[in-house]
Amino acid sequence: MPSTVEVVGHRAHTCRAGESFDLLAGQAYGQETMADVIVAANPGLCDVLLFEGGEVIDLPLVERVESPDTLPPWRR
Repeated sequence: MPSTVEVVGHRAHTCRAGESFDLLAGQAYGQETMADVIVAANPGLCDVLLFEGGEVIDLPLVERVESPDTLPPWRR
């Protein structure tokens, strides 16, 4: 079954020097490929590759939602 994520809350995270969106996604969600969830919550920082340290970002809290294969693609 394909899965999607649903944002169920948020928490503030103060970045350390050298952190990146994919590193944070790996730590928070166990998958670097979910960095887009964090980027979407922080559109003003989407061009940052590595944080300098001290930036406070919005870190979404997510739950995985399973979508049945029988749903059409636009509903998954």
